[in-house]
Amino acid sequence: MQDGPRAVAPAGFRTELQGGIAIFLAMAYIVVVEPAVLTGTALGISTGIPAGAAFTATCLAAAVACFLMGWVGRLPVAAAPYMGENFFFVTALIPAAAAAGYAEPWRAALATTLVAALLLLLVSATGLRTVLAGGIPQSLVQAIRGGIGLFITFLGLKAAGVVVSDPGTWVGFTRAPLSPDVLVALAGLVVTVALQARGRRGAVIAGIAITFALGVAVQWAMPRLPEAISQSVAVRGSATLNALRLPEALASLPPSPAPLLLGLDWHALWDARLLGGGIVLFLMILFDATGTLLAVTAGGGPDGGSAAGSGDPRFRRGLLADALGSVAAPLLGTSSVGAYMESTVAAPTGARTGLTAMVVGVLFLLALPLAPLVASLGSYPPATAPALMLVGAWITSGVRLIPWEDPTEAVPVVAGIPLTFSIAHGIAFGFVLWPLVKLAAGRAREVPGVAWVLGILAAASLVLQ
Repeated sequence: MQDGPRAVAPAGFRTELQGGIAIFLAMAYIVVVEPAVLTGTALGISTGIPAGAAFTATCLAAAVACFLMGWVGRLPVAAAPYMGENFFFVTALIPAAAAAGYAEPWRAALATTLVAALLLLLVSATGLRTVLAGGIPQSLVQAIRGGIGLFITFLGLKAAGVVVSDPGTWVGFTRAPLSPDVLVALAGLVVTVALQARGRRGAVIAGIAITFALGVAVQWAMPRLPEAISQSVAVRGSATLNALRLPEALASLPPSPAPLLLGLDWHALWDARLLGGGIVLFLMILFDATGTLLAVTAGGGPDGGSAAGSGDPRFRRGLLADALGSVAAPLLGTSSVGAYMESTVAAPTGARTGLTAMVVGVLFLLALPLAPLVASLGSYPPATAPALMLVGAWITSGVRLIPWEDPTEAVPVVAGIPLTFSIAHGIAFGFVLWPLVKLAAGRAREVPGVAWVLGILAAASLVLQ
């Protein structure tokens, strides 16, 4: 059996190269958004994670994951840190570690991420992964994705300054709709969505750059406007005036990964107080990566034949490569990685081998010298807000597959995550409620054994939190 990516002729190499470039352009936004999320900049908080090291860790983790997908999986599928899981890392794992008394909770959160990745590797190597994934009701799987998508969209609106806290209704619409932050972010959102709707490759990363440029223009213009505008509270307190900084250089030596490389708290691996978060993260990457791999390998055979199924060797190799990449990610210092749905953009180019994924990995490495530019883009929340809103909408789109006409499927889903402001609690709520509703409706036979076990574990996590 041939090892490594399938050999290609020169013309075939050009095809794989074009496919890799197309995929990279579609997912390059992660090199800006991931560090902004990990450091907390995109959420208006500080996690203590160094921004420069977070950028380097993101590029390295994505490159390693892509190389593994190309060499082990032999698939034209790219992988990188996951949107959704990175928010779970910041909004659930880090707070849980802080509550447990860790001085640097992000290090303990990396340890929890490694535990989840090792579980994923175990079930991937033994073949249990497809059994577990198949035992979970699809309505809950889509609800998890939909809830995370709504949550990310909500955080994007918050980063844009559109959604603000309100003592009467908890959240509300901004009282300063003409503030620079809101105007820049909404203009950027219109441009980003328009580019995406027109089928422009790299629409999200282009949208981030254009929104940042709009912010620079507004920052320059504000002192030249009438004092009633330039000295207003909305303007003086805006991120456009206070956080936006032009990069000192377009390129430089990459920031050192040392602060994050093998920086996890090894003692936290055995902390039972963090195990619940690890199990939830394991389920998240189990659903996301398994479903994505199945989708992007459809019709991806050498002859363009039928879709890959759970018994397809390509699919099984992809699962193993994905799990190995997930183990590498926390060791490098970032949240869990997985296959990206954006990999489907390579299909029209005819890319079919693992060389495509390896091209994407090389491009992530080539992005490393752009750290000063990425740092400026990521430190200005209105620039990343449109990307969060658009990506959140993508992730949410799966809820259309939920049978909403069936109340036993519709009621236990979606709202728990964004409305509790907690991915972990929202997922647990759904896992508890779904089998109970089925049981009460006299339809207990529809509940697989895996769902009962997860429901019990979820109930325990909610009671013992």
